[in-house]
Amino acid sequence: MMSEFRDPALETLFSEANQELEGETITAQVMNRTRNRLVTLAAGGALVTLVVLLLGWYVFALPLLEFAVLISQFLTNPLINLGEGWVGLVFLPINNLASLSVLLAKVSLTAWKRLTGASLLR
Repeated sequence: MMSEFRDPALETLFSEANQELEGETITAQVMNRTRNRLVTLAAGGALVTLVVLLLGWYVFALPLLEFAVLISQFLTNPLINLGEGWVGLVFLPINNLASLSVLLAKVSLTAWKRLTGASLLR
C-alpha cells in the first residue's frame, strides 16, 4: 500500500545514494572540501583587508599629508635669520629646529650612556 504512493524517480535516487562509500574516499572528499573552504576564507580575508586598507588610505591620506607638511614646515623654520646670501645658504642645514632637535637628542643619549655606562648605540 505504501509503495503505490512513492515516486519512482525519488526511489531511484535513493537507491543510487544508498551504496556504501569507502573510508579513504570520504576522507579525501572531506579534506578537499575543507581545503577549498580554507582557501576561500583566506582569499576573502585578504580581500577584506585590502579593501579596509584602501579605504583607510583614502580617508586618512590627505590629512596625514597635510600634517606631515605642517610639521616639516615648522621644523625647518630658521633659528636665526641670516638672509638670502651665501652665509644663509652655508648655515641652512644646521640653522633650523630639526637640526637642533637632532643635536639635543644625540647629546642627551651620549650623556645617558656616560652616566649609566650602557652602550645602547655605537
